[in-house]
Amino acid sequence: MPHALTHARPIVISEIEQLGGAERSLLALSGWLHLRGHAHYLLTYVDHCNLAQYATHPLTIIELKPGPGARRKTASLKQHFQQRGASRYAPLVSGYQPALHATLAGLREFHCLMHDTPALFGDHDHRSLRGKLRISLANRIVGWGLRSGGAAIVTSEFLRAECRGDFGVEAHIARMGGLGESVSVPRIRPVNPAGTVDRQLRMLSVCRIEANKRVDWMLRSLAALQHAALPLSSRVDWRLEVAGKGSQIPALQEMAASLGISGRVHFHGFVSDEQLEALYDRAHLFLMPAIQGYGIPAIESLQRGIPVLLHRQSGVSDILLDTEWATVLAGDESTMLPAMREAIDKVIEGRHHRAPQPTLPSEDQWAERVAQLCRWV
Repeated sequence: MPHALTHARPIVISEIEQLGGAERSLLALSGWLHLRGHAHYLLTYVDHCNLAQYATHPLTIIELKPGPGARRKTASLKQHFQQRGASRYAPLVSGYQPALHATLAGLREFHCLMHDTPALFGDHDHRSLRGKLRISLANRIVGWGLRSGGAAIVTSEFLRAECRGDFGVEAHIARMGGLGESVSVPRIRPVNPAGTVDRQLRMLSVCRIEANKRVDWMLRSLAALQHAALPLSSRVDWRLEVAGKGSQIPALQEMAASLGISGRVHFHGFVSDEQLEALYDRAHLFLMPAIQGYGIPAIESLQRGIPVLLHRQSGVSDILLDTEWATVLAGDESTMLPAMREAIDKVIEGRHHRAPQPTLPSEDQWAERVAQLCRWV
Protein backbone atom coordinates (compact mmCIF):
# COMPACT_ATOMS: atom_id res chain seq x y z
CA MET A 1 0.00 0.00 0.00
CA PRO A 2 1.61 3.30 -1.04
CA HIS A 3 2.52 5.47 1.91
CA ALA A 4 0.88 8.42 0.11
CA LEU A 5 -2.59 6.95 0.77
CA THR A 6 -2.13 7.60 4.47
CA HIS A 7 -2.15 11.31 3.68
CA ALA A 8 -5.02 11.17 1.18
CA ARG A 9 -8.75 11.53 1.72
CA PRO A 10 -10.59 8.27 0.83
CA ILE A 11 -13.98 8.44 -0.90
CA VAL A 12 -15.71 5.03 -0.87
CA ILE A 13 -18.40 3.92 -3.32
CA SER A 14 -19.44 0.27 -3.52
CA GLU A 15 -19.60 -0.47 -7.26
CA ILE A 16 -19.52 2.05 -10.09
CA GLU A 17 -22.15 0.80 -12.53
CA GLN A 18 -22.68 3.95 -14.60
CA LEU A 19 -22.42 7.71 -14.43
CA GLY A 20 -25.40 8.40 -12.18
CA GLY A 21 -26.20 11.12 -9.68
CA ALA A 22 -23.99 9.74 -6.90
CA GLU A 23 -21.04 9.30 -9.23
CA ARG A 24 -21.41 12.80 -10.62
CA SER A 25 -21.48 14.28 -7.13
CA LEU A 26 -18.28 12.43 -6.24
CA LEU A 27 -16.60 13.74 -9.38
CA ALA A 28 -17.60 17.25 -8.30
CA LEU A 29 -16.13 16.72 -4.84
CA SER A 30 -12.98 15.21 -6.34
CA GLY A 31 -12.60 18.17 -8.70
CA TRP A 32 -12.96 20.65 -5.86
CA LEU A 33 -10.33 18.82 -3.80
CA HIS A 34 -7.97 18.58 -6.78
CA LEU A 35 -8.12 22.30 -7.56
CA ARG A 36 -7.11 23.03 -3.98
CA GLY A 37 -4.29 20.51 -3.87
CA HIS A 38 -5.95 18.14 -1.36
CA ALA A 39 -4.81 14.55 -1.97
CA HIS A 40 -7.66 12.06 -2.27
CA TYR A 41 -8.73 8.86 -4.04
CA LEU A 42 -11.86 6.92 -4.89
CA LEU A 43 -12.10 3.41 -3.49
CA THR A 44 -14.53 0.95 -5.07
CA TYR A 45 -15.08 -2.76 -5.40
CA VAL A 46 -15.38 -2.63 -9.20
CA ASP A 47 -15.44 0.26 -11.69
CA HIS A 48 -17.62 -0.96 -14.56
CA CYS A 49 -17.73 2.30 -16.51
CA ASN A 50 -14.17 3.69 -16.25
CA LEU A 51 -15.34 6.67 -14.22
CA ALA A 52 -12.08 8.53 -14.75
CA GLN A 53 -13.03 9.16 -18.38
CA TYR A 54 -15.75 11.55 -17.16
CA ALA A 55 -13.41 13.55 -14.92
CA THR A 56 -11.86 16.83 -16.06
CA HIS A 57 -8.89 16.34 -13.74
CA PRO A 58 -6.50 13.49 -12.81
CA LEU A 59 -8.46 10.97 -10.77
CA THR A 60 -7.06 8.08 -8.72
CA ILE A 61 -9.45 5.12 -8.51
CA ILE A 62 -8.53 1.98 -6.58
CA GLU A 63 -10.52 -1.17 -7.37
CA LEU A 64 -10.55 -3.84 -4.67
CA LYS A 65 -12.12 -6.54 -6.90
CA PRO A 66 -13.13 -8.81 -4.02
CA GLY A 67 -15.51 -11.09 -5.93
CA PRO A 68 -19.22 -11.58 -5.17
CA GLY A 69 -20.75 -11.63 -1.72
CA ALA A 70 -20.99 -9.17 1.15
CA ARG A 71 -18.41 -11.04 3.26
CA ARG A 72 -15.71 -10.81 0.59
CA LYS A 73 -16.48 -7.16 -0.02
CA THR A 74 -16.42 -6.29 3.67
CA ALA A 75 -13.17 -8.22 4.15
CA SER A 76 -11.52 -6.38 1.25
CA LEU A 77 -12.57 -3.03 2.71
CA LYS A 78 -11.20 -3.99 6.12
CA GLN A 79 -7.90 -5.14 4.61
CA HIS A 80 -7.49 -1.93 2.63
CA PHE A 81 -7.82 0.32 5.65
CA GLN A 82 -5.65 -1.91 7.80
CA GLN A 83 -2.89 -1.63 5.20
CA ARG A 84 -3.46 2.10 4.81
CA GLY A 85 -2.77 2.55 8.50
CA ALA A 86 -3.69 5.36 10.85
CA SER A 87 -4.54 8.64 9.18
CA ARG A 88 -5.91 12.03 10.14
CA TYR A 89 -8.39 11.73 7.26
CA ALA A 90 -11.39 9.53 8.03
CA PRO A 91 -13.03 8.01 4.93
CA LEU A 92 -16.20 9.37 3.36
CA VAL A 93 -18.56 6.61 2.20
CA SER A 94 -21.19 7.24 -0.46
CA GLY A 95 -24.50 5.59 0.22
CA TYR A 96 -26.26 3.06 2.39
CA GLN A 97 -24.42 -0.11 1.38
CA PRO A 98 -20.91 1.36 1.86
CA ALA A 99 -22.01 2.62 5.30
CA LEU A 100 -23.20 -0.90 6.18
CA HIS A 101 -20.00 -2.51 4.91
CA ALA A 102 -17.79 0.08 6.60
CA THR A 103 -19.46 -0.62 9.94
CA LEU A 104 -19.13 -4.40 9.50
CA ALA A 105 -15.46 -3.91 8.52
CA GLY A 106 -14.81 -2.27 11.87
CA LEU A 107 -14.37 1.29 10.60
CA ARG A 108 -15.33 3.98 13.07
CA GLU A 109 -15.72 7.74 12.82
CA PHE A 110 -16.24 7.50 9.07
CA HIS A 111 -18.35 10.10 7.29
CA CYS A 112 -21.29 9.29 5.03
CA LEU A 113 -23.08 10.90 2.11
CA MET A 114 -26.45 9.27 2.77
CA HIS A 115 -28.38 9.68 -0.47
CA ASP A 116 -30.28 6.38 -0.63
CA THR A 117 -32.12 5.49 2.57
CA PRO A 118 -34.37 2.37 2.53
CA ALA A 119 -37.47 4.45 1.69
CA LEU A 120 -35.88 5.12 -1.72
CA PHE A 121 -35.01 1.51 -2.53
CA GLY A 122 -36.93 0.11 -5.49
CA ASP A 123 -38.58 -2.66 -3.43
CA HIS A 124 -39.84 -0.38 -0.67
CA ASP A 125 -43.55 -1.06 -1.25
CA HIS A 126 -43.23 -4.80 -1.93
CA ARG A 127 -40.99 -6.17 0.83
CA SER A 128 -41.80 -9.46 2.50
CA LEU A 129 -41.71 -9.75 6.28
CA ARG A 130 -38.25 -11.29 5.96
CA GLY A 131 -37.13 -8.39 3.81
CA LYS A 132 -38.42 -5.86 6.32
CA LEU A 133 -36.60 -7.62 9.15
CA ARG A 134 -33.39 -7.66 7.10
CA ILE A 135 -33.66 -3.92 6.47
CA SER A 136 -34.41 -3.27 10.14
CA LEU A 137 -31.26 -5.15 11.19
CA ALA A 138 -29.16 -3.39 8.55
CA ASN A 139 -30.50 -0.02 9.76
CA ARG A 140 -29.35 -0.82 13.31
CA ILE A 141 -25.89 -1.70 12.06
CA VAL A 142 -25.64 1.42 9.87
CA GLY A 143 -26.85 3.58 12.75
CA TRP A 144 -24.15 2.18 14.99
CA GLY A 145 -21.49 3.11 12.48
CA LEU A 146 -22.92 6.57 11.80
CA ARG A 147 -23.03 7.34 15.51
CA SER A 148 -19.35 6.47 15.99
CA GLY A 149 -18.10 10.01 15.48
CA GLY A 150 -18.26 10.91 11.78
CA ALA A 151 -20.64 13.22 9.97
CA ALA A 152 -23.80 12.05 8.22
CA ILE A 153 -24.45 14.36 5.26
CA VAL A 154 -27.67 14.60 3.23
CA THR A 155 -29.12 16.90 0.59
CA SER A 156 -32.66 17.47 1.85
CA GLU A 157 -35.04 17.75 4.79
CA PHE A 158 -36.61 14.46 3.68
CA LEU A 159 -33.33 12.56 3.97
CA ARG A 160 -32.51 14.21 7.29
CA ALA A 161 -35.84 12.99 8.66
CA GLU A 162 -35.15 9.51 7.25
CA CYS A 163 -31.74 9.39 8.95
CA ARG A 164 -33.30 10.49 12.21
CA GLY A 165 -35.94 7.76 12.03
CA ASP A 166 -33.89 4.92 10.52
CA PHE A 167 -30.51 5.41 12.19
CA GLY A 168 -31.04 7.71 15.16
CA VAL A 169 -28.67 10.23 13.60
CA GLU A 170 -29.05 13.98 13.15
CA ALA A 171 -27.62 14.56 9.68
CA HIS A 172 -26.18 17.75 8.23
CA ILE A 173 -27.74 19.21 5.07
CA ALA A 174 -25.47 20.16 2.17
CA ARG A 175 -27.54 21.05 -0.88
CA MET A 176 -26.02 19.80 -4.11
CA GLY A 177 -25.57 22.01 -7.14
CA GLY A 178 -26.01 21.05 -10.75
CA LEU A 179 -23.82 22.02 -13.67
CA GLY A 180 -20.25 23.04 -12.98
CA GLU A 181 -19.49 26.74 -13.08
CA SER A 182 -17.35 26.23 -16.20
CA VAL A 183 -20.29 24.89 -18.23
CA SER A 184 -21.74 27.46 -20.59
CA VAL A 185 -25.47 27.10 -21.20
CA PRO A 186 -28.23 29.54 -22.12
CA ARG A 187 -29.85 30.91 -18.99
CA ILE A 188 -33.25 31.45 -20.61
CA ARG A 189 -34.90 29.23 -23.22
CA PRO A 190 -35.61 30.88 -26.60
CA VAL A 191 -39.29 31.77 -27.01
CA ASN A 192 -41.32 33.95 -29.33
CA PRO A 193 -41.28 37.77 -29.00
CA ALA A 194 -44.29 37.69 -26.69
CA GLY A 195 -42.34 35.54 -24.22
CA THR A 196 -44.52 32.49 -24.77
CA VAL A 197 -44.15 29.12 -26.49
CA ASP A 198 -45.67 28.72 -29.95
CA ARG A 199 -45.77 26.01 -32.61
CA GLN A 200 -44.42 23.22 -30.40
CA LEU A 201 -44.09 22.31 -26.72
CA ARG A 202 -41.38 19.79 -25.92
CA MET A 203 -41.35 18.13 -22.51
CA LEU A 204 -38.36 16.13 -21.27
CA SER A 205 -37.68 13.56 -18.57
CA VAL A 206 -34.21 12.16 -17.87
CA CYS A 207 -34.06 9.22 -15.47
CA ARG A 208 -33.54 5.52 -15.05
CA ILE A 209 -36.82 4.09 -16.35
CA GLU A 210 -38.05 2.23 -13.29
CA ALA A 211 -41.39 2.22 -11.47
CA ASN A 212 -40.39 4.76 -8.80
CA LYS A 213 -39.73 7.41 -11.48
CA ARG A 214 -43.48 7.62 -12.18
CA VAL A 215 -43.26 7.92 -15.95
CA ASP A 216 -46.66 6.22 -16.00
CA TRP A 217 -48.07 9.23 -14.14
CA MET A 218 -46.77 11.47 -16.92
CA LEU A 219 -48.35 9.34 -19.64
CA ARG A 220 -51.79 9.09 -18.02
CA SER A 221 -51.86 12.82 -17.26
CA LEU A 222 -50.84 13.79 -20.78
CA ALA A 223 -53.39 11.37 -22.23
CA ALA A 224 -56.11 12.95 -20.08
CA LEU A 225 -55.14 16.41 -21.33
CA GLN A 226 -55.04 15.19 -24.92
CA HIS A 227 -58.46 13.52 -24.73
CA ALA A 228 -60.17 16.40 -22.91
CA ALA A 229 -62.95 18.44 -24.52
CA LEU A 230 -60.28 20.92 -25.59
CA PRO A 231 -57.35 18.65 -26.56
CA LEU A 232 -53.89 19.80 -25.58
CA SER A 233 -52.80 19.40 -29.22
CA SER A 234 -55.37 22.02 -30.24
CA ARG A 235 -53.44 24.54 -28.13
CA VAL A 236 -49.90 23.45 -28.98
CA ASP A 237 -48.14 20.64 -30.87
CA TRP A 238 -46.72 18.79 -27.87
CA ARG A 239 -44.08 16.08 -27.49
CA LEU A 240 -42.69 14.10 -24.53
CA GLU A 241 -39.12 12.81 -24.78
CA VAL A 242 -37.83 10.35 -22.19
CA ALA A 243 -34.10 9.69 -21.95
CA GLY A 244 -32.64 6.81 -19.96
CA LYS A 245 -32.58 3.06 -19.91
CA GLY A 246 -34.50 0.73 -17.63
CA SER A 247 -36.72 -2.31 -17.30
CA GLN A 248 -39.99 -0.40 -17.63
CA ILE A 249 -39.52 0.90 -21.19
CA PRO A 250 -41.45 -1.86 -23.07
CA ALA A 251 -44.39 -1.68 -20.68
CA LEU A 252 -44.48 2.12 -20.86
CA GLN A 253 -44.35 2.06 -24.65
CA GLU A 254 -47.35 -0.28 -24.63
CA MET A 255 -49.11 2.05 -22.19
CA ALA A 256 -48.52 5.07 -24.44
CA ALA A 257 -49.99 3.13 -27.36
CA SER A 258 -53.04 2.01 -25.38
CA LEU A 259 -53.60 5.62 -24.26
CA GLY A 260 -53.48 6.82 -27.85
CA ILE A 261 -50.46 9.10 -27.44
CA SER A 262 -47.60 6.92 -28.72
CA GLY A 263 -47.07 9.23 -31.69
CA ARG A 264 -46.23 12.06 -29.29
CA VAL A 265 -44.03 10.11 -26.85
CA HIS A 266 -40.51 8.97 -27.65
CA PHE A 267 -38.33 6.75 -25.44
CA HIS A 268 -34.71 7.37 -26.42
CA GLY A 269 -33.08 4.82 -24.10
CA PHE A 270 -29.47 5.50 -23.22
CA VAL A 271 -28.16 8.67 -24.85
CA SER A 272 -24.66 10.11 -25.16
CA ASP A 273 -23.74 13.42 -23.54
CA GLU A 274 -24.04 15.13 -26.93
CA GLN A 275 -27.50 13.66 -27.55
CA LEU A 276 -28.60 14.64 -24.05
CA GLU A 277 -27.49 18.22 -24.60
CA ALA A 278 -29.53 18.29 -27.82
CA LEU A 279 -32.61 17.10 -25.91
CA TYR A 280 -32.14 19.76 -23.25
CA ASP A 281 -31.54 22.37 -25.93
CA ARG A 282 -35.03 21.96 -27.40
CA ALA A 283 -36.94 21.31 -24.15
CA HIS A 284 -39.45 23.79 -22.71
CA LEU A 285 -40.51 21.84 -19.58
CA PHE A 286 -38.70 19.22 -17.49
CA LEU A 287 -40.79 16.51 -15.77
CA MET A 288 -39.58 14.83 -12.57
CA PRO A 289 -42.45 13.51 -10.40
CA ALA A 290 -40.26 10.78 -8.86
CA ILE A 291 -39.51 9.99 -5.24
CA GLN A 292 -35.83 10.75 -4.76
CA GLY A 293 -33.46 11.99 -2.13
CA TYR A 294 -32.61 15.13 -4.05
CA GLY A 295 -32.94 15.44 -7.84
CA ILE A 296 -29.97 17.12 -9.50
CA PRO A 297 -31.63 17.01 -12.96
CA ALA A 298 -34.12 19.62 -11.73
CA ILE A 299 -31.27 21.94 -10.75
CA GLU A 300 -29.52 21.39 -14.08
CA SER A 301 -32.73 22.08 -16.00
CA LEU A 302 -33.29 25.35 -14.14
CA GLN A 303 -29.68 26.34 -14.78
CA ARG A 304 -30.41 25.84 -18.47
CA GLY A 305 -33.47 28.08 -18.21
CA ILE A 306 -36.00 25.19 -18.35
CA PRO A 307 -38.86 25.21 -15.80
CA VAL A 308 -39.60 21.98 -13.93
CA LEU A 309 -42.50 19.94 -12.62
CA LEU A 310 -41.53 17.82 -9.62
CA HIS A 311 -42.94 16.05 -6.58
CA ARG A 312 -42.59 17.27 -3.02
CA GLN A 313 -40.97 13.88 -2.35
CA SER A 314 -37.93 15.03 -4.33
CA GLY A 315 -35.57 16.63 -1.85
CA VAL A 316 -34.70 19.51 -4.16
CA SER A 317 -38.29 20.74 -3.80
CA ASP A 318 -37.20 22.19 -0.43
CA ILE A 319 -35.72 25.17 -2.28
CA LEU A 320 -38.22 25.39 -5.15
CA LEU A 321 -41.55 25.96 -3.40
CA ASP A 322 -41.81 29.70 -4.02
CA THR A 323 -40.91 30.20 -7.67
CA GLU A 324 -42.86 30.29 -10.93
CA TRP A 325 -40.03 28.24 -12.40
CA ALA A 326 -41.19 25.12 -10.53
CA THR A 327 -44.55 23.38 -10.19
CA VAL A 328 -44.49 21.15 -7.10
CA LEU A 329 -47.15 18.48 -6.64
CA ALA A 330 -47.83 16.65 -3.40
CA GLY A 331 -49.77 13.49 -2.74
CA ASP A 332 -50.75 10.56 -4.93
CA GLU A 333 -51.29 10.31 -8.69
CA SER A 334 -54.56 12.24 -8.48
CA THR A 335 -52.50 15.41 -7.98
CA MET A 336 -50.48 14.87 -11.16
CA LEU A 337 -53.11 15.96 -13.69
CA PRO A 338 -53.81 19.42 -12.19
CA ALA A 339 -50.07 19.95 -11.67
CA MET A 340 -49.33 18.98 -15.28
CA ARG A 341 -52.03 21.34 -16.51
CA GLU A 342 -50.63 24.18 -14.38
CA ALA A 343 -47.02 23.57 -15.47
CA ILE A 344 -47.98 23.51 -19.15
CA ASP A 345 -50.09 26.66 -18.78
CA LYS A 346 -47.13 28.46 -17.19
CA VAL A 347 -44.91 27.56 -20.13
CA ILE A 348 -47.43 28.33 -22.86
CA GLU A 349 -48.24 31.67 -21.25
CA GLY A 350 -44.59 32.41 -20.43
CA ARG A 351 -45.28 33.10 -16.75
CA HIS A 352 -41.91 31.77 -15.59
CA HIS A 353 -40.08 34.13 -17.95
CA ARG A 354 -41.64 37.08 -16.16
CA ALA A 355 -40.33 35.89 -12.78
CA PRO A 356 -36.74 35.94 -11.51
CA GLN A 357 -34.93 32.63 -11.66
CA PRO A 358 -34.47 30.94 -8.28
CA THR A 359 -31.13 31.11 -6.48
CA LEU A 360 -29.54 27.69 -6.88
CA PRO A 361 -26.69 26.02 -5.00
CA SER A 362 -23.44 25.38 -6.86
CA GLU A 363 -21.23 22.31 -7.00
CA ASP A 364 -18.40 24.26 -5.37
CA GLN A 365 -20.56 25.36 -2.45
CA TRP A 366 -21.69 21.80 -1.87
CA ALA A 367 -18.18 20.34 -2.14
CA GLU A 368 -16.74 22.91 0.24
CA ARG A 369 -19.38 22.18 2.87
CA VAL A 370 -18.87 18.42 2.54
CA ALA A 371 -15.09 18.80 2.91
CA GLN A 372 -15.56 21.00 5.97
CA LEU A 373 -18.02 18.57 7.59
CA CYS A 374 -15.51 15.76 7.00
CA ARG A 375 -12.78 17.88 8.62
CA TRP A 376 -10.70 17.47 5.49
CA VAL A 377 -9.84 21.17 5.19
